[in-house]
Amino acid sequence: MKCTLILFGILVSMTINWTECLKLAEPCIPTVCKLPNCKCSTIESGSGIPTSKIPQIVLLTFDDATTGQTYGKFSEALFNRKNPDGCPIAATHFLSHEYTDYTLVHDLWLKGHEVALHSITHAPIQDYWLKINLTTFKAEFDDMRQIVMHFAGIPKSDIRGARLPFLQTSGNISFQGLKELGLVYDSSMPTIRYVDNPLWPYTLEYASHQDCMIEPCPTASFPNVWEVPMTMWLDEKNVSCSMVDACTNIPKQAEPLSKWIIKQFERHYNNSRAPFPVFMHAAWFLRSDEYFKAYKLFIDHLVRLPDVYLVTVNKAIEWVKNPKSLDVKKPFGECEVRKPTFDCFPRTCKLTGIDGNERWMSSCVKTCPDRYPWIHNPLGK
Repeated sequence: MKCTLILFGILVSMTINWTECLKLAEPCIPTVCKLPNCKCSTIESGSGIPTSKIPQIVLLTFDDATTGQTYGKFSEALFNRKNPDGCPIAATHFLSHEYTDYTLVHDLWLKGHEVALHSITHAPIQDYWLKINLTTFKAEFDDMRQIVMHFAGIPKSDIRGARLPFLQTSGNISFQGLKELGLVYDSSMPTIRYVDNPLWPYTLEYASHQDCMIEPCPTASFPNVWEVPMTMWLDEKNVSCSMVDACTNIPKQAEPLSKWIIKQFERHYNNSRAPFPVFMHAAWFLRSDEYFKAYKLFIDHLVRLPDVYLVTVNKAIEWVKNPKSLDVKKPFGECEVRKPTFDCFPRTCKLTGIDGNERWMSSCVKTCPDRYPWIHNPLGK
């Protein structure tokens, strides 16, 4: 790629690594970087609201495919529960393509859950994501967005965030891709430095104070792109884990396990009230009935608290941008009522995957695609 530079007043075109053309992120100055469009990476909310009046946000997220099995767990644990303002609690689902049932995705969205992106292929080689070029990165996430829009009937404007497989970014390439796709946020960067004093979501226009646990991390300036840090949990041997299902030294029975989860939560709740992350793969529920029981006990505990809100990642960012005190009746705004963009007619199609093996795909579209949807052919034409 060519970069155009001005040297000694002369316009010069040079062929170099295009990432070198990006403006480096400068140190963040809070008096310059102001809400709602800019926030430094700090342990403060930036709201000016006393901590006791800040709603404790809890972020429930799930990575990978939504299937009949996982949907059943979401239904049992999360449906028909309310936040203190009377609005339904909701989770964010970072979707990958294979094995996802798009009729169930459609239903989750109608119930107020957020659908975000986790790539089409979820290629199992970490180096693929480390060395990915901008064109392929954008295809992975834009094509996945097109699949969700077409087969699950979700508006483009409601698909706002991404998480990288294996939490492996390609540094500036990944974030340039997110910016060019018009996505609002990423949540792929774990932090161990900010466990006892958690970071709040922040924008990437200026340099971040967050530790870079999985290199490379962004160094360029990406205005209006938010980062939602993956604050580590600590297991019973103080080993850190960025996803619940990666925590190994944990109780195996439901009641002590739920108490351990509550202990993680209280690190935020009794401190700055930075959003508390419960980031996981729903397959964790299938490992043990006790794990799922513990999760439900934890959700039971949260919905009894008058100042705790289980909201989507996007809702959390919107609160940070325009914070409201607990003294406000609805600090997250009016309850959202979603109407389908089209009627969902469940249809299951037998197709052939790129590996030549049989694939079954369920979607809201009446007619089956000609081919199995995949990267560079998201509609299966």
